[in-house]
Amino acid sequence: MKIKEKDRLLEILKKVDLKKSPLYLDKNNFKFFASDIAKDLVANFSEMTMHPDLKWCMSTIKKVKVFLCIYQANELGRPSYKEEIAKNLNEYSYKSVAVIIDEGISRGIYIPLKPSASEVGDKKVKNIRPSVDLMASFYNWNINRIASLNSIVKKYSKS
Repeated sequence: MKIKEKDRLLEILKKVDLKKSPLYLDKNNFKFFASDIAKDLVANFSEMTMHPDLKWCMSTIKKVKVFLCIYQANELGRPSYKEEIAKNLNEYSYKSVAVIIDEGISRGIYIPLKPSASEVGDKKVKNIRPSVDLMASFYNWNINRIASLNSIVKKYSKS
């Protein structure tokens, strides 16, 4: 049995918690909102591919998770080592995480830095950080995403 498009939209709306939304959304404008979100996502993901380092980091879920561990450690000023990253991503093997990090280092996407003496005694261990180019690409991409979403928020704002 085929569901009419209008009935389908009503079924979807029953499952979407519009009360929590800071946006004015109802059955009359939700389809337009969904269309704007779809266009925004396509634009954001295609923009990401213009940055080769960012594209590589976001090419698989596993690479995204490795990147997020390295990025978060960088932003919080914490050490970031292969062993520590693999421990935080326990759904993947150490070898699989290490291969991603090693490939990122060989591409210049990740930079191995010497650890400070107080953090690690073994000088063979390298503190992994995102490259300057990767960080700039990531910030620019996020600034554009936020600006784009801000225009959607303004368009559907309750006030």
